[in-house]
Amino acid sequence: MDIRELTYITAIADAGSLSAAGKRLKVSQPTLSVFLSKLESSLGVDLFFREKKRLVPTPAGNIYLGAARKIISVHDQTYQAIHHLTHELTESISVGATPLRGSIMIAQIFPTFSRRFPDVKLSIVESYMKELWDNLRNQRVSFSLAAYYDSGNSEFDFINISREELVLAVPHFHRLAHLAGDPHDKLTAADIRDFSDTPFVLLAPATTVRTVSDNIFARAGMQPTVVFETNNLLVLSSMVRQGAGAGLLPRSSMVPDADDIVYFSLHPRYYLNLGIVIPKGKVLSEPERYLAYLVIKKDMANPLYQPALNSLARRILEEFDEKGDPI
Repeated sequence: MDIRELTYITAIADAGSLSAAGKRLKVSQPTLSVFLSKLESSLGVDLFFREKKRLVPTPAGNIYLGAARKIISVHDQTYQAIHHLTHELTESISVGATPLRGSIMIAQIFPTFSRRFPDVKLSIVESYMKELWDNLRNQRVSFSLAAYYDSGNSEFDFINISREELVLAVPHFHRLAHLAGDPHDKLTAADIRDFSDTPFVLLAPATTVRTVSDNIFARAGMQPTVVFETNNLLVLSSMVRQGAGAGLLPRSSMVPDADDIVYFSLHPRYYLNLGIVIPKGKVLSEPERYLAYLVIKKDMANPLYQPALNSLARRILEEFDEKGDPI
């Protein structure tokens, strides 16, 4: 089953240019240019248009790309299934992850990882932060995807990837709600002390967001009235929307098109560190480094995250970028 030309077209779409796609595929730019010209001629339509020096799929291009990705996915699944019939798994990687962000992340990058390392078994151990740290200490997981306030903990090594802003969520009828900015654009900065008479719904103690929240209140000299606690960010957001109180949550948890909730940045701003936590001194295997690489690339593509790579993250990124590994 030859899907080479399908990988060409998807690489062009993902990279946004023939030259960048050529580097990923290790194919010359003229070769890709001839391929694309012939394909468009045979179809009788343009698959891409140029916008600010970037190739962007046309409506016809999106249809073709959708079909191409489905065929590639079926191809990969077929060959992996056949491979697993005749090969034993040679390594197992157990990843600690929170039920929402971490597990979704692993599900998204698993197909790419499995294509490169089909003999490696990948499993997810879901837990909230307290248990996640315990699993690392007891080496029940290879490493964990985590949000943390401080990467100076001497018990672990950290692959710092990005930062995510913590925002204040307020019911739409709050007396200060009219001051909020557009969640699709720039949020209005607010002093948390202006909400000292507002009840709060917060994440449960021992979660990273709660640790940062408590620090925010302490620095502001506040002792908020906490009317509800939960481990689940979706529940927290829902409680704010129902008018139970204000809440602090990561920017990626915003519901920007909802009309029953508004958001503020805090002044000063507070952030969560997002990254990978590994047992102190652990040397990552090549499959583990590649999995970390995929996580880094995925986080870097998220517009709500601010890149904050440390030296370990940069080394992993450079290692696999130099190999031209496609995402």
